[in-house]
Amino acid sequence: MVIETERLIIRSMEPEDEPAYIEMASDGSLRDIFGDCSNCREWMGSWVQEARALDQQDNPAGEYLAYAVTDKQRGILLGSVGCSYYEDLKQVGITFFIGSAFRGQGYAAEAATAYAQYFFSHYDIHKLIATVREDNAASRKTIEKAGFVLLDTKMYRDINDEQEELYMFYESRDKIHTVLVHWGLQDCKTKQIYDTAWQVGDDYVLKEYQDVKMLERNLKMLRLLSERNIPVAQVIPSGDGAEYVLADGAFYFLSKKLPGNNITRVDSDSPLARSMGEIIARLHAAFQKCEPLDMFWDNSLLDEMNGWIRESMEKNGWQRISKEEYERTVSQLAAIYEQLPVQLIHRDIHFGNFLFADGVFSGYIDFDLSQRNIRIFDLCYFLLGLLSEEEGLRITEETWFRFLGDVFAGYESILKLSEAEKKAVPYVMECIEFLFVAWFENENDGKCAENACELYKFIRRQESRIWNIL
Repeated sequence: MVIETERLIIRSMEPEDEPAYIEMASDGSLRDIFGDCSNCREWMGSWVQEARALDQQDNPAGEYLAYAVTDKQRGILLGSVGCSYYEDLKQVGITFFIGSAFRGQGYAAEAATAYAQYFFSHYDIHKLIATVREDNAASRKTIEKAGFVLLDTKMYRDINDEQEELYMFYESRDKIHTVLVHWGLQDCKTKQIYDTAWQVGDDYVLKEYQDVKMLERNLKMLRLLSERNIPVAQVIPSGDGAEYVLADGAFYFLSKKLPGNNITRVDSDSPLARSMGEIIARLHAAFQKCEPLDMFWDNSLLDEMNGWIRESMEKNGWQRISKEEYERTVSQLAAIYEQLPVQLIHRDIHFGNFLFADGVFSGYIDFDLSQRNIRIFDLCYFLLGLLSEEEGLRITEETWFRFLGDVFAGYESILKLSEAEKKAVPYVMECIEFLFVAWFENENDGKCAENACELYKFIRRQESRIWNIL
């Protein structure tokens, strides 16, 4: 194990560390860790060997884990940090010591902070405790600087104590469980389900945002859709009644977990396609009742084509899409763009944002990108996603064309599309792939950019077939 901080390297112990640890322990200043150190020369080598063996097992619920704290610049050994399992408390506690010659320079707090961060990222344990004798002001200061919070002060007998002493009990939790304190759910198990979302126990989902405006748009959308009996997640207020909380520079809200799971497989003869068309249409109908909404920004696919996407293509030398191809599609879309109905749309419609329980639709999720735009964007985006390698559905072309017809038929059973919208479908699809080519090129993701380019070429070749199906 190796952890690097501004001044320190925290690493697995080595046999050569024995003399330095003997010197640190011989003055008796490490009694809290080792107990009687008067004959440390006799057992220190065994302790280092044992620590190395336990390191290999890497089990924080075992006896203990101990690592060497070294000075990054000089390479000298400063002390140790790690954890110990408290059999009586059935919890894991942080342990640390710094040799007397190196104290007073903040090394202990730096090591403890780094180790706690490593601990929470490395193990499926969400709480780390610390017990400090009340009269040990230096250790109290260290543990508090490392972010531990005082919970209790009481009499306690630690492993090397002859009798009970007054101890201060601290704890530190990982980031997510610290946030969950606001809802009283800090002891629940969590599972990360997306980069910025965690399932909490069996019943809740916690979501993180960096942009508070995006969060507030999402929350407002959830409220409005819920009022119209659209199945969306129910927001759970925090203990003080707030819809979201700020913690460590990020914003979090908690919602009730909707029943069901995402679709991961598409059968060619499934009624799912028509159902998806109906599901998207019902969402669009509800969106229409939510307007006008000042919080949601007006966007234009055509403006994006003539703006940042064109600029990105030019900057990248039109290496995947020729300028002539680009101009052809954009001009064809522009010729009918003013005839296309604009409304509030989801903007990120794919199977990951739709839930089904026992084959029945159970809810919509994730309105982070909702905006006003042409309404057929959602239908085109969804259908293109079925072909994308990123989705991993691997459906055949023939299945996709059947799906295309059924999705539009399902949509039109609830909301009718204009002839201009049907005419625009392949152009909108091609422009969406232009968007992805530009995006992925800017992200230096050549594989995904090439996949988007291939999808553009496929749609262009199949324009007539798409119109015939619609």
